[in-house]
Amino acid sequence: MINFKILNRLILSLSLINCALTYAQSENLIVIEDSLISKLMSVKKEIDRDSYESQFFTIQLYYGNFIEAEKVFEKFKENFPEWKAELSFETPNYKVQVGNYKDYYFGMSKLREIKSTYPSAFLLEIKN
Repeated sequence: MINFKILNRLILSLSLINCALTYAQSENLIVIEDSLISKLMSVKKEIDRDSYESQFFTIQLYYGNFIEAEKVFEKFKENFPEWKAELSFETPNYKVQVGNYKDYYFGMSKLREIKSTYPSAFLLEIKN
């Protein structure tokens, strides 16, 4: 006795293979691109490159008066001597920032390292 399940599957498989061979595309596709698209793509690449080069991330520990900023700065240098920290003035306050990172995710991993000691620290995007 013939197994109808196997026979049905065989017929279905052969039908699908036949359809695939029958309806397959055999011609090459030729794309004609407008020169304006090429120009726009090159301008877009240049803008993206300039944006990437001028963008980086830093961790901000403090923003406020000079006395507190200096305390935070000195304490940070004691706790993390291998990290680059910067105390700077931005009218009318002082800020303590740590590191310059090109990669957002690397900056976030560094932030997690110091978050327990400095819970108010946050990652800040800087554009030059």
